[in-house]
Amino acid sequence: MDLHFKIEEWAKQRKSAIFHRQLAVISGPKEWAENQAQSLVSIITPSDKETLWVGDRPDKEPPVSPKAYRQYLGTEYATVIFNCFSGISANALMAFSGTIRANGLMIILCPEFNRWPHFSDPLSHSRYSYGFSQVIEPSRFIKRLISMIEEDDNTVIITPTSFSGRNKEVSSAELSRKLNSTTPEQEQTISSILRLRTGHRKRPLVITADRGRGKSSALGLAARTLIAKHTSKIIITAPNKRNVEQVFAFADIEENASSEHALVFVAPDALVEGDYQTDLLFIDEAAAIPSSILKSLLDKYSRVVLSSTVHGYEGAGRGFELRFKPYLENEYKGWKNLMLKTPIRWYKDDCLEHFWFRVFIMEDSTSAASSKPLIERSNQIRGTSGNNGFAELSVDYAFIEVTKNLLTNSRNILKQVFSLLINAHYQTSPDDLLRLLDAPEQRIFACTLGDDVIGVALICSEGGNPLGEVSQGIVNGSRRVNGHLVAQNLAFHCPDDTFVKMEQWRIVRIAVTNAYRRKHLASALLTFIEATAMELGITLLTSSFGATPKLLSFWTHNHYLPLKLGFKRDASSDEVSLVIGKPLTDLTASLLKTVQIQFSEELTYHASRYHQSMDTTLLTHLLTHSLPKELSSHTHQRVKQYLISNTPYMSFSQALAAYVLQKLTCIECPSQIPQESYILVASLIQFKSTKALVSEFKLSGKKELNTNIKNAVAII
Repeated sequence: MDLHFKIEEWAKQRKSAIFHRQLAVISGPKEWAENQAQSLVSIITPSDKETLWVGDRPDKEPPVSPKAYRQYLGTEYATVIFNCFSGISANALMAFSGTIRANGLMIILCPEFNRWPHFSDPLSHSRYSYGFSQVIEPSRFIKRLISMIEEDDNTVIITPTSFSGRNKEVSSAELSRKLNSTTPEQEQTISSILRLRTGHRKRPLVITADRGRGKSSALGLAARTLIAKHTSKIIITAPNKRNVEQVFAFADIEENASSEHALVFVAPDALVEGDYQTDLLFIDEAAAIPSSILKSLLDKYSRVVLSSTVHGYEGAGRGFELRFKPYLENEYKGWKNLMLKTPIRWYKDDCLEHFWFRVFIMEDSTSAASSKPLIERSNQIRGTSGNNGFAELSVDYAFIEVTKNLLTNSRNILKQVFSLLINAHYQTSPDDLLRLLDAPEQRIFACTLGDDVIGVALICSEGGNPLGEVSQGIVNGSRRVNGHLVAQNLAFHCPDDTFVKMEQWRIVRIAVTNAYRRKHLASALLTFIEATAMELGITLLTSSFGATPKLLSFWTHNHYLPLKLGFKRDASSDEVSLVIGKPLTDLTASLLKTVQIQFSEELTYHASRYHQSMDTTLLTHLLTHSLPKELSSHTHQRVKQYLISNTPYMSFSQALAAYVLQKLTCIECPSQIPQESYILVASLIQFKSTKALVSEFKLSGKKELNTNIKNAVAII
């Protein structure tokens, strides 16, 4: 049978009946692949409005960049064409696949399979650190993708010389189920939204689901019911107005901001800053909105519905799931979480969703045990009590470097490693899988028990030769290159180009599976990494993360020094970024002394300016790592004077602040910090208002505040 005829017959069949959503891969020369896609679309999806091209297109229309995927969350198309000749983004592949409705098709255009891993991806420069492009090997991610395409029975493959694949039929039971009609899960969700309108205040409702489960329709139908009864004005917000098109469609009303009873879109930042009145607030695509804005909106509005997917490509990693939900648990005890599982925009056992979930290891978040040994364990360390913090007595843990070849050759190992990173860190996204396999500057170290990976650390090489020619530009602020986060940060901050010239490792992620936490395995893994680094001539280990008292305690326990504290809060975690480091040579240790002095001075100077709203416990713990200063006799006299006088503490604030700081720098570990120190830090270092202090420390008023501060000064 003629090849063209086969392709045409398959396309006509797809148009004439109902099938599962599928992936079609057109592999060949760029111009040929683009023209072939056009021919397919002309048969399957005649309307241009039903088709979305991502990347270059042959008709020279303005292309949609893969980087713009967030703008299309919540939209729908019959066909999406993803032109891989314009570059690959894992987040974009996942996001755009979720915009395809039932019976739809995702078409990927790519080079010939034998050439594709060697293809120079136009987006690769944004994925890898500066100076490492010369060591990039054939893409392991693409090899993995090709392998999974070829073994998937439900993926259609078209080349200039061959056609393989078939349309996947939908079961009769599924065909009898009407799509886009409400499911019991949705009806429960709609009822919960309606009850929220008249129920208790400050009890947020959270709706989470994978794409296509009817979150938008539930919001729209609930809005339609409330507005039809002329009982409600509803504001809806999202990262982009395009994200909520489906909500308005299901609400079956025109947006009308002037109406007393209406559904109105307002951008998140405008909503925070403005004075809007509403009966209900819908926050759609909540995971793509910074948590600081979400917290402000929850504080400002009494009845809030948050809706989101949680797979990490939305814009804030899995911060919503791993960081924001625990915040709700602590601050809003009456909050409710509903999860929609049944697909309504496509059929159960959807081929396209299943394929991408397998590719990006999202089918099962738990690590599966291997049927084969992980690796020949030549670098085995036996865990014994008291041995450099290693784990429990008589248990054999192996500490190894997991090479990229091992990750490529064993899907089970890759699944275990990446699942750990997904479940343990809020910023892990599908793009990280691509980098994990391909980025030459990244390394993986693991702790194993038997055939299971139970701990993992992701390392990124920074500094050294790759930055030699741009070091001065980095120091004077005229140059900023991709990657090398901490090396550039310290070099500019100090300023000293030594920090970009020295070879260093940044610990990007470290995670231990839940069942093995609190056994010192993370510390043991750090010890193994340190030993390996020293063997390879690495002079400095660093990390950068959203600071919390718990994380700070872990790192300082492992002898890492706080080096630099950011001013702005992270969009995902709502935490300030902290840079830490551990010198591996005497020369580096001497260099870091200067950084520590600068850190101490800046921390105390900025405490009442940029860090006034910081968690008092965290700031107190950071202050214990400041360098000690001798107090003058005058300061001592002023403190004594305060203790015997009835004068409010503010009259002695300068001397008291110096005294408190000096006391904190003598503390060796957080467990030794007197509880009385926290109110002193909040009042004398952060300069929090009387109102804020009374609220934070649950006091009756100004009088009790002054009494507690005086007692605290006397005790510490």
